[in-house]
Amino acid sequence: MSGIGARIRVAGAAGLIALTAAAGAVTATGDETGAPPRLTLDRLYSLPRLIGTAPGGFSWSPDGKRLAFLWNDEGLDFRDVWVVDTGDPELAPRRVSRMPRPRLEVPADDPAGAAAARDRWEQTPGVTAVTWHPDGDRLLATFAGDLWLLDANAAPERPSPARRLTATAAAERGALFTPDGGSVVFSREGDLWSLAVSTAADGGGGRPASAQLTRVGRPDVAISSFRLSPDGSRLAVLESDRRGVPERAIPDYLTPEPVLVRLRRAYPGETPPRRRVGVISLGNGKGDTVPGAIDWVDLATPDPGGNPPDLLLSYRWSPDSRRLAIDTSDLYAKDRRIFVVDLGAPGGRPGARIVARDHDVENETFYFWRIAWSRDGGSLYFLSDRDEDYHVWAVEISGEPGPREARRLTHGAWAVAEMYPVEDGLVVVGNHGRAEERQIFHVADGDGGANSGGPTEPARLSIRAGTHAPVISPDGGHAAVAFSSDSTPPDLFLTRLDPAAHADAARRERRVTRSPLEEFSRYRWVTPRYVSFPSHLDGTPLHGRLTLPPDFDPAKKYPAILGSVYTDSVRNQWGGRTAHPTWGLDQYLAQEGYVLLNVDMRGSWGRGREHRRGIRLDYGGMDIEDLESGVRFLAGEGYVDMERVGIWGSSYGGLMTAMSLFRKPGLYAAGVAGAPATNVWHALTGQMAVMMRPEDQPAEYADSSPFLHADGLEEPLMIIHGMRDRIVLFKDSVVLVQRLIQLGKDVDLVALPDAGHGWDNEGLAQTRFSFKKLVQHFDRHVKGEKP
Repeated sequence: MSGIGARIRVAGAAGLIALTAAAGAVTATGDETGAPPRLTLDRLYSLPRLIGTAPGGFSWSPDGKRLAFLWNDEGLDFRDVWVVDTGDPELAPRRVSRMPRPRLEVPADDPAGAAAARDRWEQTPGVTAVTWHPDGDRLLATFAGDLWLLDANAAPERPSPARRLTATAAAERGALFTPDGGSVVFSREGDLWSLAVSTAADGGGGRPASAQLTRVGRPDVAISSFRLSPDGSRLAVLESDRRGVPERAIPDYLTPEPVLVRLRRAYPGETPPRRRVGVISLGNGKGDTVPGAIDWVDLATPDPGGNPPDLLLSYRWSPDSRRLAIDTSDLYAKDRRIFVVDLGAPGGRPGARIVARDHDVENETFYFWRIAWSRDGGSLYFLSDRDEDYHVWAVEISGEPGPREARRLTHGAWAVAEMYPVEDGLVVVGNHGRAEERQIFHVADGDGGANSGGPTEPARLSIRAGTHAPVISPDGGHAAVAFSSDSTPPDLFLTRLDPAAHADAARRERRVTRSPLEEFSRYRWVTPRYVSFPSHLDGTPLHGRLTLPPDFDPAKKYPAILGSVYTDSVRNQWGGRTAHPTWGLDQYLAQEGYVLLNVDMRGSWGRGREHRRGIRLDYGGMDIEDLESGVRFLAGEGYVDMERVGIWGSSYGGLMTAMSLFRKPGLYAAGVAGAPATNVWHALTGQMAVMMRPEDQPAEYADSSPFLHADGLEEPLMIIHGMRDRIVLFKDSVVLVQRLIQLGKDVDLVALPDAGHGWDNEGLAQTRFSFKKLVQHFDRHVKGEKP
C-alpha cells in the first residue's frame, strides 16, 4: 500500500490495540480522595484521543435516506466507512468497511526508527473520502490513494470484502460516479481519468482499465478541481498554471545530505498562478471523450476601467446542466464579477456574461464569497457584504446581457457563512442571535425564482448552542451536522429540516455518534464564558472568550495569557479556533492556574462589515490595539496580576504577538510567536486584498512588518517555527532572530526540522514537544516558576 511506510505492515485489529498500549497512552484514574485526575500534555495529545475521533466526509445516498461517513469509534485516526439510516429510531451507525490497518514493527535497538515509524502509524488516515453509487447500494472509498468499491448493506460484524478498482503509484483524488453509475471520474497527476465500473452486484472480476480524459498535467500545470454536470454530459475543469510563478528554495536538513527543495511561491506584487475554467463534453454522459478536448471559457470583460478577473474563486453547474456560474475577482478583492456561461446543447461553445458585480475599493477579502443556484435554476444566489455584513442576495437569470439588479434575502446585524438551496428557498448557516455561534436557519424565497417581496426573518432549525456545519440531503429533508460546542467535542448530529419536526425537539436534532472515550468523563473540563468590552481607542464594542481556572476565586490574583490570538477566535465550538489543536493546551493552562482570553479583534468575521475592515493596510495596528483593550478588560476585572500577562499566536497570530511585544513594551511579560509572519513583503499574494501591492504601499508594508520594529523588544520572546514551512518561510524567523541577537534582545528559537506551517497539528510527538516548550516559557516568564 502506498504511503504507509516500509516498516509498517498490515495487521488486524488485535495488533492495532496492542500498539495503542505500546504508544504510551495511559488510562487516567483519580486519587484515593476521588478527585479527578490531572490533565497532562502527554495524555491530551496521544492516542487513543480523549475526545475521540471527529466524524467527517459526510455523503448522502441518492434518496436521502442513508448517510455514509468516515469515523473511528476507538479514538484513533485510522477511519473506516460507517452508514446510518435516517429511519432508524435509535440512529445506530454501523461500520461497513474494515480496511487493512497498519501495524508497527521496528527493531528494538533503533529508537529513532521506532519513533519515526510510530509517527507514520499515528498519522495513517485510513479511508479519506467516500461517495455513493447511484444505485444506493454501493460506496466508492478512497484508501491509501486508491479507489475501492464497498457494499453499503454489509453487516457490521462481517463487512463484505472491498473490491479494489485502482492500484497506482499516484493517488486518485475527487472520485465520483457518472449519473448512470457506469463510470467513475477522478483526477490523477494533474489530469482527469475515468474507469468503467461493473454493474454486477458482486462487483465483477479484476480491475477495470482507466481512460485518460485530459492531457493537461505536466510540471507546474494541472487540473486542480473539476465538477460533473448534473446530467453527466459535461465536466467543468479548473486549470492552475504555475509556470510564471517565481521559484523559491527551502533547505531540507533531514535528507542524507542537505538539499534545496525548489517550489513555486509568489510574494505580493509577483505573478500568482494563472487559472482558467474549461468545459469538456462527455457526449453520452458515461465518461467517454477525446483526451484534451477542452473548451476554455473566455472571461474577458468589456469594461475598460475594470481589472481583469485574475482570481477564479468558484464555479457551479445549473440544475439543467446548460449553464455554469463562475465567481471571480481581481487580485485585490476590490472588483468581484459573477459570470454565467451559457452552453446550450452539448458541444456548444461557451460564452460568458456578467450577471452580478461588487466594486468596492474598501473591501479586504474574498474568502467569504459564495455562489449557488436555486433548485429550479431561475436564480443565482450569492453572499455579499455590500451592506451591513455577509448576506444572501439573488439575481434572476435570463437571456439579456449585463449585470442584473440583485434582490436581498437576508439582512440585519448578523452574517451568513454558508448557504444551501432547497425547494422553497435556502438553508443557511449564520450567527443570528449569538455572534459566537453558527446556527442553521431556513430562509424563504417565495417560489425560488420570483421576488418574494424583500428579506424575511430566518427561521432557526438547529437547537443546541454551538457550531453547526451541515451537509444537506438531496431531498432537503435532513442535514448531517458536524457539531461541537465549548462543552461538547466534535460529533455527528442529524437535524430534520421539514417543518413538521420543528415542534418536537427530540425528533428535530439527534446525536448519531459518541466519540469521546469513557475516560473523558473522569477529567474536569472548564467551560469558557463570553464577555464584551469597549475599545480603549474608539469605544468600538469588542468581544472575548474567557476561560477561568477550575475553582476560580475572584479574590485571588492569577497570571493570564491572551491567545492563541487570531481573527475569528471567539467561537462556541470545541477549542474555540479549530485550525490549531489548542483545546487541550487551553484546558491544561487553565488547570495550571492561568486565565485565558481570546479577542475578536478588527478583521474578524461576523461582527459587521466595518469591524472586519479595520485591519485594511494595517497589520499590527488596530488589531494589537484591540488586544490591548482585552488586557485592559482583565485589569478592570481585578483577578489578574497585570505584571504576569503573556500573549501567543501563530502565523498572523505570530505577527500580532511579535508586534505586540515590539510596540507595547511593558504590557506583556512574555510572548510565544508560532510561524510568525514577520515580513509582509513575503506574504502570500492573497494578502494583497488587505495590503495592496508593496510597490504602491511601501510605508504600509514597512509599518506592518514586525522585523523592522524588533528594537522595541524588552520582554522574553520565543519563536516556534517549522523548517519546511511553505506559507510563512522559516528564513524570515532566522532573519528576525539574527536581528534580535545583534540588538542584544532575549529570544529563543524552537526550530522544528520536519514541520510545515501547521507545526502544532502535524504529528502528536511534535505537538507535545512544541506545547511543552510554550508552557515552559510562560511558566518561567509569566507565572514566575524556576525552570
